[in-house]
Amino acid sequence: MLSLSLPASPVLSDSPANLSALVLADRFLSLAEAADRAGYTASASSLVHLAHSVFDEQPRHPADVRSH
Repeated sequence: MLSLSLPASPVLSDSPANLSALVLADRFLSLAEAADRAGYTASASSLVHLAHSVFDEQPRHPADVRSH
C-alpha cells in the first residue's frame, strides 16, 4: 500500500473560505512534488497545471463589464 507524507497545512483551518489563491496554488505544487517522487508523473503534471490555473483570469461576461 502506498503512503504519501503530505506537507503540513500552512493555514489554521482548511476550510475553502480560508484558503487564498496563493496558498491553494502552493498546496497543489506540494502535492505535485509528492506525486512526482512517488512516480505518478502524469498526476504531478496535472497538479502543476492546476496550480497555474488558479491564477488564470476568468473570462468576463458582458453583464459584468461596465461601460464608461
